[in-house]
Amino acid sequence: MIENVDRRILGAFVCVDAITGSSVVPAIPVTAPQWTVKPNRSGTYVIFDGPGLDPYTGQFIPSGTLPAATPFEVTLQDPNLRYLPRRASVSAPAAIPVIPPVPATPTGVFAPQQITVFPTPAAQVGPNWATIRVSVTQSATNPSKGLPYVVLRLVNTTTSEIMATGQTDTNGEALLAFIGQTVTVNTGAGGTVTTPSIAATLTAYLLPTNLNQPSGWVPNPDDILNNLTAATLVSGSQAITVISGQEQSLSFSLTVPA
Repeated sequence: MIENVDRRILGAFVCVDAITGSSVVPAIPVTAPQWTVKPNRSGTYVIFDGPGLDPYTGQFIPSGTLPAATPFEVTLQDPNLRYLPRRASVSAPAAIPVIPPVPATPTGVFAPQQITVFPTPAAQVGPNWATIRVSVTQSATNPSKGLPYVVLRLVNTTTSEIMATGQTDTNGEALLAFIGQTVTVNTGAGGTVTTPSIAATLTAYLLPTNLNQPSGWVPNPDDILNNLTAATLVSGSQAITVISGQEQSLSFSLTVPA
């Protein structure tokens, strides 16, 4: 017997690769206590239900006023170790656009929220990527101690464009890559290949309180990215020349307050 079951979703979000900007498929397993969230085959996480919202899941156009969006936390942990674990804040229910027609620019439930996920240091890189491998350690430690949960940001020195963002793993290692450069080929005599370089600044940001968390704790890098000027952060910067197709290694030593 075929039966149609109609229900309204409360919102959606997608995981986006920090380097390529593409949606992550297959989806990373997600946990969200008290919320019903399930990924589909395209990598979109659909929010089906949440605290106090069950009456609205059976109504495409809810009677009365739709409750204001409520932020809640999801935890993403990749068993295949493609991406670093992270927490993130999303919200539901999303607004319901007036339909038909579906708007040309998606809004509300038609516009999934985006969560940036960071590849592990062992992730595969492309042949023409400008790749930067970073090691962050705590200063004045012998042997050196890697600093986890450090957020790294690469910025074009001339234009202030954000070129790449990454995060260290539990050993203080991170992978960043920039794939926006082009290679100019001179087809004249000699066949010279010219690879342009970009002057950039790489900055490491540490929130010291993250180091006092229990084993297995999962960070939310947005706690740092949304507060880069906070006095509570420890940071350090280095100048770097970014060149397409080249891999570089950099190290930071940060002082952790007592």
